Parts: sequence; C-alpha cells; structure tokens
Amino acid sequence: MKRENIIVKMHDGSSRKIRVALPTEMKPFEMYPVLYLFDGQNVFDKKDSFAGVIWDVEKAADRLVRAKIIKPMIFVAIDNAGDKRLDEYGPWPFEDERYSSLGQGGEFAAYFAEKIIPLVEDRYPISRRREDRALAGSSMGGLMTAYMGTKYPELFSALGVFSLASWVSEKPFLTMLHEEGNFRDMRFFLQVGTEESRDEETGKVDIEDSQIYVNNTLNYLRALLERGAEYRRISLNIAVGKTHNEAVWADFMPRFLQWLSEK
Repeated sequence: MKRENIIVKMHDGSSRKIRVALPTEMKPFEMYPVLYLFDGQNVFDKKDSFAGVIWDVEKAADRLVRAKIIKPMIFVAIDNAGDKRLDEYGPWPFEDERYSSLGQGGEFAAYFAEKIIPLVEDRYPISRRREDRALAGSSMGGLMTAYMGTKYPELFSALGVFSLASWVSEKPFLTMLHEEGNFRDMRFFLQVGTEESRDEETGKVDIEDSQIYVNNTLNYLRALLERGAEYRRISLNIAVGKTHNEAVWADFMPRFLQWLSEK
C-alpha cells in the first residue's frame, strides 16, 4: 500500500494528523470501500505508537489482497488527541482513581461525521455508499466506535469494536443503546480478551477487572440484539488468555478484514 498524511483542523481549533493508506495500484475512476479507525498513532507507524506496537493493518490487507481473499480498500486513521484522548473519546463525563474525562465525545463525533468524513471522501476515491463504509476502534476508541454507530447509523454499515471500555460510562451507554439504537441493517465484529486487565511486567491478571470488559461486550451484544441486530450479522470473538494491547488487536486484523469483505 502507499501512505499519505493530511493535517486537518478539529472542532476545538487544534490541528490533527490523519493517516491514509491507499491501494498501491488504483484503477482510474474506481471508488474504494473504506475503513475508518481511531487512535491513528497505533495503526501504521511503530515510531508513533503506544509501546511501539501497531495494528499492522497494511500488512494484513496486503497479504489478503494478494491472496484475492479481499478486494483493495482504503484505510483512514485519525490520530487521538494525546493527553485529551479521554475527553474526546468519552461521550459522557467520568472519573475514577486512574482516569477522568470531560465527556466531550459528542462534539468530536459530530465533527468527525459532519466535517472530517466529507473532507476525506472529497480528497480520495472513496465510495460514499453506506455499505462500503466501516468504522473500528479499541478500548475507548471502541466506545467511540459503538457511540458513533448508534448516533450515525446512516453513515456506517459495519463496526469493529475491540476491547470495549464502556465500563467508564456503562449506565448512559446502555441507556443510549436501548433508547436510540437502530441496528437492523448493521454488522458488528466484537472482540474481547479474557485477561484484558493483565500486568505486562508481572503477568498477574486482575480477574475481576478483566471480567468487566467481557461483561461490557456481552451487554453491548444484548442491546444490539434487542434493538434489531441479527445474529448472522454479528461476529463475537472472546479470546481466551488475550489481554488489552495493540498486539492482540493486530492478531485479529486479518480475521476482521476478511469478515468485512463478507457482506
């Protein structure tokens, strides 16, 4: 694939990098399906990523395209807001002993949907058909993915929600799903590990915290089904022994991309 970076202005006036991966050989006048991803620093570039590990989307896509398992597509990864990431990916304010968020996710989601997506799709040969547009994220990015899929179902036909961290705002999150969700014509790839909360240095697993992540995903699944989603359109992946990091999400990329192509 070939890469380009663009800089955009965000809703708060700040500048933000968007990383775009394009098929190496693009056919004239062809419009390509697109996958939008959050936490762009962790998608393509090891030097920019958290802990030097990436989702390695390009490698997975290149291999699958060469094998003719999937068709070429475009990837658009928007960087997170750094030390304001929790404010931006948190749709509702929250606090605990480790984190706090001002809950500005609604503003971010609206700007992303109304300004950033049209800007990117004006610049690149991206199909504007809903069935060709997907969104994915992990942890708080997974929460923002689930949030945007609920608020803007007309934009996305498929969501990839990895290690959903809805525990930060579980009550308003579930209330939103049950009051506003319309998932009858959407597809969902859900992934969570059984050891999400594991100390990487000691290897010690916090069983209670890890179970919260599993519960978050199952609560989300239940709400999806109650609001019209169909079992056949959902891929649930509970990964035994897997934890909360980019290496795990990278392992699921080939499976996720192949699933995206199976419309």
